[in-house]
Amino acid sequence: MNGFSLSRIPELIFGAGKLSILPGILEKYGKRLLIVTGRESFLKSQQANLLFENLTGQHFNWTIYTVDHEPSVEDIDNAVDQFRSNLPDVVVAIGGGSVVDAGKAISAMLMSSESTINYLEGISNIAPTGKKVPFIAIPTTAGTGSEATKNAVISKVGENGFKSSLRHNNYIPDLALIDPELQLNYPTELTACSGMDAFTQLLESYMSTQANPMTDTLALNGIANVNESLVRIVNDDPTNVNLRSKMAYAAWLSGITLANAGLGTVHGFAASVGALYDIPHGVVCGSLMAETNRIMLDRLKGTAEEDYLLKRYAAAGRIFSSWKGKSDTYYSAILIEELLEMTEKLHIPKLSEYGVNAADLEKIVKNTSNKNSPVKLTVEDMIEILKNRL
Repeated sequence: MNGFSLSRIPELIFGAGKLSILPGILEKYGKRLLIVTGRESFLKSQQANLLFENLTGQHFNWTIYTVDHEPSVEDIDNAVDQFRSNLPDVVVAIGGGSVVDAGKAISAMLMSSESTINYLEGISNIAPTGKKVPFIAIPTTAGTGSEATKNAVISKVGENGFKSSLRHNNYIPDLALIDPELQLNYPTELTACSGMDAFTQLLESYMSTQANPMTDTLALNGIANVNESLVRIVNDDPTNVNLRSKMAYAAWLSGITLANAGLGTVHGFAASVGALYDIPHGVVCGSLMAETNRIMLDRLKGTAEEDYLLKRYAAAGRIFSSWKGKSDTYYSAILIEELLEMTEKLHIPKLSEYGVNAADLEKIVKNTSNKNSPVKLTVEDMIEILKNRL
């Protein structure tokens, strides 16, 4: 067993209906709140109405800042300009991964006099200080796992676009409150793409060159929960809170495993495609996951790592099969078949639906990282993956 290390994770409160205890939790931070959320789903929900009634009854003062897309430098800087002169006691993000990332970044940048862009990885060499306003993450989708990580993804879309992280160990949320009932306010299309993002994170961190025994255990357990819930939620039973709980738990695990083992080529594509086009992160992951792993498995043949990596693919594939005693080749093939079927069953869009075109494929591949991938794909392999999902 090789040596490894693990990052700390936030304090966790998990369970249906747990949003109701938030006012009591907030008392220890203070009465001034900055609530970061999306513009529609949560604010229009009964849970929001009840929360705001309780906050009023307990004499909290709060301001709402809304984010309806993956956060940009301007989004974070604008929020900081509004609230730096009257600092909140705590920042609370209630929403999907973009909202949680925005809240995480705002809580950090409120303690800085500089623009966010000065601290982004790959754009600046200046390390953030790690100072922040206390931060609570409350995810309303089961996807990015940002409630368990130390980074916030900041984006700019266009010709000179980027996806970069504001990262520091101290930016891990002070508390993650996961209430699966909050997922009930979101459409099944979002559930599908968010869920495939979580699934991608689990499988990529399991197959990562940086994986370790702890992340292996968590990732396989998360994949099992995805298998038991995601397709059933989207196609049959979207209001089933038990199934929603399984997906919420899987997403939480995916945040822990990605933070400790890293991600692979699919998320490399998500960064490069997402920087060039206005396309949801989960759509890129869901659309490319099956095809990327199909080609990676094929490229393993005849390599020195074939037996080792085939066993790992097979371990994931066994989760989807009721047959016992089959070969590693059989279970690996089962995994790819399941990924292909899920892509269809969940109606994951093709990339061309968001404007991705063949003329940009070489540029996309040039900017796509293979970091932590167990198979180093060639340029031709990566172009083939993209072409097959246009």
